[in-house]
Amino acid sequence: MSRKEPIYKTILNALIMELNSNHFKKNDPFYSEKELRQKYQVSSTTVVRVLNTLADQGYIHRIQGKGSFVSKFNRGTAVKITDTHAYDLDDEAVAILVVNDQTPIVAASKFAPTAATWYFERLREIQAVPFEFSRSWYLKSLVPAASVKHPRELHSIYALIRKQAKLDLARQPFEQEYTVTTVPDQRVADYLHVGRDAMVVQIERWVFQAGQPLEYTLSYLLPNYFGLHLTSESQPVIASDIR
Repeated sequence: MSRKEPIYKTILNALIMELNSNHFKKNDPFYSEKELRQKYQVSSTTVVRVLNTLADQGYIHRIQGKGSFVSKFNRGTAVKITDTHAYDLDDEAVAILVVNDQTPIVAASKFAPTAATWYFERLREIQAVPFEFSRSWYLKSLVPAASVKHPRELHSIYALIRKQAKLDLARQPFEQEYTVTTVPDQRVADYLHVGRDAMVVQIERWVFQAGQPLEYTLSYLLPNYFGLHLTSESQPVIASDIR
């Protein structure tokens, strides 16, 4: 015989579904203790436990004497992020400027200090106009040494790894962060044909497999070539799921 789910868990899951739907917006007043007692016909102890759990998980914040308010919405909802380009991708060219296995790993890479890596520098261009400079470290076992003897002949590192290591990095778990900053050094400024005070979008990307880093890339992108489109799919509350 299966054990019945505790009532507070059932209520908690139902309320999280509501918070992840379009029912609430950020900073909206949330249900009061009295409303939840009446809604689910449960004790004050159960309601307080549910509200405290929602607050601990960051869904709501509680203000003494005023009630509960929504902190976040669509938390846990799948979000699709798409790059939007102001150019034709068929016109894009990638030049590999540097490849070696000697450049030290930076701390931000999340690689172990003793990890063996390949280091690449790349420049992306549209119709011979540079718009992105990147520095990347890849786990050395992903790319045989013979494959990087002629780096300027390499069109795609991901394609090379897919062929040689039978691993599609594009399908691995990743993290990506964006920051607006100034050009970090003269080398980057020279390659992008901008001054040292120019603004760029800094993009950090980590790719993992089973929690271990496979790639770390630090890119500098000219702002007029940057764009993101975000979409999400919120799931409405299903009445039959609330017991």
